[in-house]
Order: sequence, then structure tokens, then C-alpha cells
Amino acid sequence: TPLATTWTSSFVEEALRWLPEASEVDQLGGPFPTQLEGESDLALSPDLDTERPRVLVADDNADMRQYIVRLLSGQFSVETVPDGEMALKAVRRHRPDLILSDVMMPRLDGFELLRELRNDPETATIPIILLSARAGEESRVEGAEAGADDYLIKPFSAR
Repeated sequence: TPLATTWTSSFVEEALRWLPEASEVDQLGGPFPTQLEGESDLALSPDLDTERPRVLVADDNADMRQYIVRLLSGQFSVETVPDGEMALKAVRRHRPDLILSDVMMPRLDGFELLRELRNDPETATIPIILLSARAGEESRVEGAEAGADDYLIKPFSAR
């Protein structure tokens, strides 16, 4: 029916907006990078180098990781991981200049990651920004008291 076709095409159009542009697909190595258990999403930022400031992104949401890579990869070398445990391993392997961490993640959440990093003299001074869907002054205060340098509420503006 014409109504069903219109409805279906609107869903398809919306889904197509989620896909990266053709230039981004080439840069990212395909629209859906694969990841083995225990690997970071290095494929999302193939130009990971030591020339540019390094940002580590820890978030269990693959779409959010890809979004942040698209936002930052023009100026920064970006590595992404899906949880706090892998973030700790990545930090110990190669110290980043900044960490963006989701608060709610499996295995080791953002607050636990923050605590681990702040208790280690080798990583205590790395700037850490927590990302969370929890809004409100209470959440910001909780993040600051835990030792975060800033607290961004999802969804956030690219600016």
C-alpha cells in the first residue's frame, strides 16, 4: 500500500543517516568495523600516531564510540575501547593525553576506572571527562568529587 511504502521509506532514510558518509567509510575501513574480544577499536582511527595529542574513548556503545571518533579524529589520534577494563589496559600500554569515559559500562564502570587511574601515580594526572546520560547538578558534583576533570551529559553537542 502507498502508506506502508511511505512509512517504510522514512525508516530507511533515517537508518541511512546513521551510516557514515562514503569518505568516512573509506577512512574507517568499512561501515561496520569488526572487533575481536579484547581488542580496541584501533581500526576506527587508523592514523593513530604520536604526532597528535592522543585521546582514549571508553564507551560500551559502538555508535557513540564511532561518533566521537568522527568528531575528534581530524585533530587528535583517537583510540576507543568498549569498557573500563580495556581502558586500563590501553592506558598502561600507551598513555593518552585525555580520557573520555562513559559512566555506565560493563566490567569496570567510569567511576571505578577513574578511581583506578587517580590512585596510580603514573596515571593520576591524566585529564578525564566522564560522559553520562544522567543529568543534573548532583551528577556533576558526584563526578567532580570522584576526581573527574569534567562531566558531559549525553547527548551532547558536537561543538
